[in-house]
Order: sequence, then C-alpha cells, then structure tokens
Amino acid sequence: MQTHLLRNIRDEHLSLAAMLDALKMVVTRGPGDAPQRFFEIVDSMLVYVKEFSEHVHYPKEIELIFPTVLQVAPDTLGAVARLEQSHAASVAELVQLQALLAKWRTGGAPQRAAFERALTLCCQRYLDQIRMEEASILPAAEQLVNDAQWRALVVQHHQAATAGLVPEPDEIAFEQRYNRIALWLTRFLTPTRLAHK
Repeated sequence: MQTHLLRNIRDEHLSLAAMLDALKMVVTRGPGDAPQRFFEIVDSMLVYVKEFSEHVHYPKEIELIFPTVLQVAPDTLGAVARLEQSHAASVAELVQLQALLAKWRTGGAPQRAAFERALTLCCQRYLDQIRMEEASILPAAEQLVNDAQWRALVVQHHQAATAGLVPEPDEIAFEQRYNRIALWLTRFLTPTRLAHK
C-alpha cells in the first residue's frame, strides 16, 4: 500500500515535470508559422497542469500524505505549511498564465516577454515544490509511516469519496489528455516535410 501510493506520487511528479519542461521548450520555440496550433497547445498544457494538480495530485498529498506524515514527524509542520501555500499559489499562477497567454495571442509579440517571464517563475517554483516534497516529505513517509496506517487512511479516503464527501477524479481521462497533448506536441514540433512522408 505504502509503496504503491508513494510510487504513484513520484510518477505524477515526473509527469508534471516533463509537461513543464515541454511547455518551456514549446514557448522558447515560439509560434513559428503555426500560431493557432501553438496557442492551442500551450493553453492545453497550462490547463492540464492546473487541473491535474488541483484535482488529482494535490488532493492526494493534502488529504493522504501530509496529514499522515505530520502524525509521525511533527517537525515537518513548517515544510507542509509551505507546501500547502505553494500548492494554492501554483494554481493561481497557472490561471494568471492563461490570462497572459490570451493577451499574447491577441496583443502580439509585445506581450510575449511578460508571458515568458511569468512562465519561467511559475515553472521554477513548481519544480522547487516537487524537490522539497521529494527531499523531505516523501522520505519521512517512507521511513516512518507503517503499512497499516497507510491502509487505514486510503480506506477512509475511499469511503469518503464513495459517499460523495470528497471528489474522486477520473484519472484515466487525465491520462488520455496527457497522451493527446504528447501527440499534438509531436505533430507541432515535427517539420512539415517529415510529417507528410
């Protein structure tokens, strides 16, 4: 139970970091001769990171990982508090990035620099958040929380979701969205002369 849950969290960290790296790469490349596709892809990536974080990834950490770690390692309270604030800030930043992207799309090149600066800061903070979790929270969870505690917490969470007390996201739908974005990226980044061979 513990191994599965923590592996799942780490896999999500890898997926989110990969999406953020791809986002930075696409924005650095710029719209080129396909601005409509460019803005649609970048917007899809921002929406994915925001919604996956807000509805899938963060709830697992806030409802399962953080409370359990605090029970066995109270000294992590400061890190947990910073991470919860960082989670809320990340969601707000991603919403702001969508607004800046819309300004770039309608206002043209003069708006690009503002978007790129905000994106760089957002990605840096998000990756710092992941690093903090990987360095302090997850090791504490691995070393100090026993399997029975994990099992009880997961069962309790599942019962709450079944009763409609907490939302249960459709993770398969998010995986499909991730794969669609990866396909769009491949097509966008493939030179036209190769794409039609």
